[in-house]
Amino acid sequence: MNSLKYSFPLFFVSFAHLQNKKMKRTAILFSGISHFIYGILTLSLPFYKAEFVRYGFDHFRELIGGVQIVFGICLLIGLYSYKLRLFSSLALALLMGGALGTRIYIGDGLLETAPSLFYLIINLFIFIDIKNFKR
Repeated sequence: MNSLKYSFPLFFVSFAHLQNKKMKRTAILFSGISHFIYGILTLSLPFYKAEFVRYGFDHFRELIGGVQIVFGICLLIGLYSYKLRLFSSLALALLMGGALGTRIYIGDGLLETAPSLFYLIINLFIFIDIKNFKR
């Protein structure tokens, strides 16, 4: 009876850790795939050409799109590489921090600003809690 008293909370701690791993893996997949797709769209759609002119970054559109593609792929590969996951999640968080700052600076509303804030939070979640997700 006494051993049951101590094993029951340990079950919930293990379950919480497992849920955190699943949540982390889902966040990595979501962010990596999203950034990869968004990078391709940035390079190929005329809408994004106009958006980057509006941001004042028309000369950096190809670079930013390429960075999103590369670090999106790196984040996906980072499911199996701790250092790559750490580096790519930080790089994408910094990129999204810059996007958030740009949106605020040019006076975009909450609806336009929310995606960059959302992805900033996701990538910081991946980066900050990285020590609990080692394989």
